[in-house]
Amino acid sequence: MRRDVNRITEADLYEALAMIGYTQCGQEGEWRRHQFHLFIRKKHKKGIALSLHEDTPSSLPPFHRARHQSKALEQELAKILDAYQKRRTSK
Repeated sequence: MRRDVNRITEADLYEALAMIGYTQCGQEGEWRRHQFHLFIRKKHKKGIALSLHEDTPSSLPPFHRARHQSKALEQELAKILDAYQKRRTSK
């Protein structure tokens, strides 16, 4: 699932992700929480693209597949944006 978000502060987004349990992975802009995998890319001057997918187990290598559409992904994205709003209002 991909969502473009305008007028967002990266530092506050990173703090909001840490608050809800996401951890930053090897690359910059790559975050994980349980089976959810989030990529953050700069879109233009004030925009960010959030790409979220859910890893599901598979019997073939690499032993997981990515699910890009589901209700769980919609709820997780709403949780991320809600945590960001709470972080912004707490300042």
